[in-house]
Amino acid sequence: MKILKVQTGKFKGKSIETPPSVAGNTNFTPAILKKSVFDMIGSLVLKGRLIQEESAFVDFFAGSGQMGLEAVSRGFARVVLYELAWERSDNLRKLFSKFGDNCQVYRKDVFRFYDKLDIPEISRIFFLDPPYSFWDKKAEKIRTISDFLLSEETTVAVFIQSPVNPGWPGFETRKFGKNFLTFRVK
Repeated sequence: MKILKVQTGKFKGKSIETPPSVAGNTNFTPAILKKSVFDMIGSLVLKGRLIQEESAFVDFFAGSGQMGLEAVSRGFARVVLYELAWERSDNLRKLFSKFGDNCQVYRKDVFRFYDKLDIPEISRIFFLDPPYSFWDKKAEKIRTISDFLLSEETTVAVFIQSPVNPGWPGFETRKFGKNFLTFRVK
């Protein structure tokens, strides 16, 4: 079992074990990609475009929860995780119950509930890491979710991890080994 570590913040160095593989979905976010996401978020903070202590970090397809834990460690007001797999969502509930009421874990299908979010923070960052098998048949649905999130007034940025470069107009893409990070900052 692989060990994932928090990179910085009040829980720097904390380790979490990867959850059991669910139907072969084991594409955990590489450390360099995670660092890039949070470096970009840090840049938004420095530019005065984001106040983490008043913002929510939302992780769709949360898997191991490492992105959410990194967000908690860095001081986001609220961290919201969505994971449909039973065993993984139960593991996430146990892990995040230690961090208080500002962490919420939902066992819901992102494709059905992305437009029904109840997150009152003044600004939101979204991270999507759908199972890589979804990119064959659900790439357009993932784009639809991203576009919807970006249409919301409170969304500051959307980050999507994928095995392919989707080539979406209006988004920037960077490659990290076998992984791509596609994002748009408003």
